[in-house]
Amino acid sequence: MSVIGAKTFFFYEGERPPSKHTLKLPDYFQGADVILPRRGVTLLYGNKGPGSLIGAAVRRSASSNIGVCFADVKVDIGNWDANKQNLDNFENCRFLNLPLRANKEILDDINRHWNRWLDQECEPQEAFPRKPSKRMDLLDKLMCLEPYKHLNAVAYDVSTQFGIAKFVTVYKMEAIMQDEINVIPPQTQLFFDCPRRN
Repeated sequence: MSVIGAKTFFFYEGERPPSKHTLKLPDYFQGADVILPRRGVTLLYGNKGPGSLIGAAVRRSASSNIGVCFADVKVDIGNWDANKQNLDNFENCRFLNLPLRANKEILDDINRHWNRWLDQECEPQEAFPRKPSKRMDLLDKLMCLEPYKHLNAVAYDVSTQFGIAKFVTVYKMEAIMQDEINVIPPQTQLFFDCPRRN
């Protein structure tokens, strides 16, 4: 079994962190027009952008007199494959990091689905996954299709107030290693729930 590391943060009112917190729809300073997926839990991934977002969370906490907690989260991704992902490998390596770790076949396939769905809603076409999308809720549709439904998590670029950052949406809740979540400060127990279950 291989794992990836993800991060999250959340704000709270009052003098001390809550004993329990459930993360549903996070605020990672994404653009107001960005719609996040609803059938998975979205976290921050990698080194591209999360550092500036965490710094922004600290600044918001200090300037708004609210508290902030941070957490490191591990996600089971099956068997890591050092090669770029291809459509035949999702049952083995259950993590897709877009766009850099996907081959051209995957990028083209996702883009075809994406623009078909946008056309159905009379929305302008996008270059996702090669470029960030405002309609990341369409990822929920993609994850219902073969072979994507075998993936535990998908990472992708998102436009935020502080530039492009890498987000990851975990679709298989059992892939989150609940016993290994590290919350700072440590007195809060962190849980995850999908914004929409159906």
